[in-house]
Amino acid sequence: MFKHIVVPTDFSKTSREALPYAYKIALTYNSKITMLHAITMFEYDPRDAKHGFNTIDELYANIEASANAHYEDIIKDANNQSGNLQIEKVMERGISPHEVISGYAKKNHADLIVMATHGRSGLSNILLGSVTEKVIQTASCPVLVVKKPTHADLTKLLFNRILVPTDFSESSRQAMEYAIEIAQKYRARITLMHAVEVRFHPAYYAGGVESIFDLDPDVKPRIQARLEAFLQSFDLSGVEVTSYVTDGDSHNEIVKTAQSQQHDLIVMSTRGHDEIADYLIGSTTDRVIKRAPCPVFVVR
Repeated sequence: MFKHIVVPTDFSKTSREALPYAYKIALTYNSKITMLHAITMFEYDPRDAKHGFNTIDELYANIEASANAHYEDIIKDANNQSGNLQIEKVMERGISPHEVISGYAKKNHADLIVMATHGRSGLSNILLGSVTEKVIQTASCPVLVVKKPTHADLTKLLFNRILVPTDFSESSRQAMEYAIEIAQKYRARITLMHAVEVRFHPAYYAGGVESIFDLDPDVKPRIQARLEAFLQSFDLSGVEVTSYVTDGDSHNEIVKTAQSQQHDLIVMSTRGHDEIADYLIGSTTDRVIKRAPCPVFVVR
């Protein structure tokens, strides 16, 4: 399923946090890994005196020389962990990192992009939208967004419990299909959840109503039945699945569930029923990625 994995890197400590997950998946699926470094016109690294604004040719030559040295360190480390990894190093030039990453992945038929939440330009990414977020919006394949692994040892990176939020849209069906494939490979359990989002007038709270379940007790069993029907449309061979209904803002409930039930992976789609609102105020997926306690596998 994941025969070609692209791992973007700017060689920062944060970007390297994606590597253990890429290695583990590559070993499981016998995948080829492409380490991709985007060389962009307007990139500047104050920690590297050679990484400055000379002529275009000098700029590219300096960056490529520096990148090659970093690549050798990464590949050596990978081979120390496992001698069975197929790793290719690639440098691509472009105007912006996310365009280079998404363009390369599409052109070379990548099945998965594995990357960290941010790299060198951390503060500007928070203010302007991170490279990772832009890759998620433009990539032609799923993106696994990782935080710092709890263990560097590949044998201790586990996908035992997978959380799949759903709004019953076609996009969330696709996310469930990926989750089932991953669960079958890693013998993981899946929690399928739906958060009922209802906004109350403040007067209801004064009257003691704190949840839609207080106002309409039939909502929860109706949604639970819909989750069960949703599950019946998949081949769940060898996978243990439980379903879960809650109420509140989706992104808050997803993060809370992942934390309280100690999930190792969240699998979700960038698109659902409320695409216009998500575009205007920031998608549920973006919010989950920022706060998730575990990696987030994002499907477009």
